[in-house]
Amino acid sequence: MRGDRGFTLVELVISMVIIAVALAGVLMAINTSVFHSGDPMLSQQALAIGESYLEEILRKKFPKTPCPGGPRKNYRNICNYDGLIEAPTDLHGDPITELSSYTVSVSVDTSTPVLGDLTSNTQVARVDVTVSHTGITAIMLSGYRTNY
Repeated sequence: MRGDRGFTLVELVISMVIIAVALAGVLMAINTSVFHSGDPMLSQQALAIGESYLEEILRKKFPKTPCPGGPRKNYRNICNYDGLIEAPTDLHGDPITELSSYTVSVSVDTSTPVLGDLTSNTQVARVDVTVSHTGITAIMLSGYRTNY
C-alpha cells in the first residue's frame, strides 16, 4: 500500500537526539542530588557537636580568678575554653575518631556589655562555638553565661 510509511532516517536521528538531551538532563539532576545527599547529615552532626560543647561550657562556673591552663578534662571555668581549637573529643580528652574530620573552635568574650534589665553588678560572658567540616558551611552557636 502506498499510504503506509515508516519513519525516515532524519526523523529517527532527531528523536534520538531529543531523547538523549532529556536523558542527560535527568541524569545530571540525579547526579547533583546524590552528590549532595550527605550534606544534611554533616550539618546535623556538626550541630550536635556544637550543642554538646556549648552545653558543657555553659555548665561551668563563671571565672572569679584568672583561669589556669591544662587539659580540657581539668577545665573548671568557662574562660578555660577561650581559644580552644580541636577535633571533637569526649570529656576525658580522648579523640572521637569517627568525628576527626570536624574542627571545633571556641571563643569566650567576658567583655560583653550588660544586657537588658540585668544589674550593673552582673557579669555576662558570650560563648561562641564554631564547628566546621570541609563538606559544609561552618555552624556557629552562641550562648550567654552570667555571674549573678
